[in-house]
Amino acid sequence: MFLLLSGCRESKPPPPPSPGTATSPLLTVDGTAVRYNGQLLDWGNTERWRQVLGPPSREHEGILTWDELGLFLHDKNDQSPGPESLEVLLGRTMHSPLTQGEPESWPHKLFPGRLFVDGGPVTSKSDINDINRDKKGKSFGRDYMSGVYSYNLGEFYLRLDYGHDRSLTVFSITQ
Repeated sequence: MFLLLSGCRESKPPPPPSPGTATSPLLTVDGTAVRYNGQLLDWGNTERWRQVLGPPSREHEGILTWDELGLFLHDKNDQSPGPESLEVLLGRTMHSPLTQGEPESWPHKLFPGRLFVDGGPVTSKSDINDINRDKKGKSFGRDYMSGVYSYNLGEFYLRLDYGHDRSLTVFSITQ
């Protein structure tokens, strides 16, 4: 009697991403913890974000923009010491082909590094199914309009915005 076993491979978790550098930063989001090149960015302290990311290129009405990093932060009102949300610019395509211009707060350049959300890579070319397959934890679900996918994690709202050409434009996490 012969016993044949095939296709029974143990699934290994993907290896952790290689460390980031100044020219190719690594931004990781694990649950609600955000790290830039391994340094934790504290939701209760905007000054910590400034220390880690450096001084913003622009700051206007509570929006801090790092043009070279492709990042912008919405700071809370004066009563709270921490930021409200982080947005990572991955592309420039808007939801509708009829939209003209870009928001003033958008960085001049796209995020030059690598973004991982719950262990899964996220790029401008990432398909929502690939992101959900590769990440741990909660999946992104369709939101209030076509091209917007999100989920809530406690008091946080994580979101992906796709442009009309189906390229990923923005990843954001809001408290």
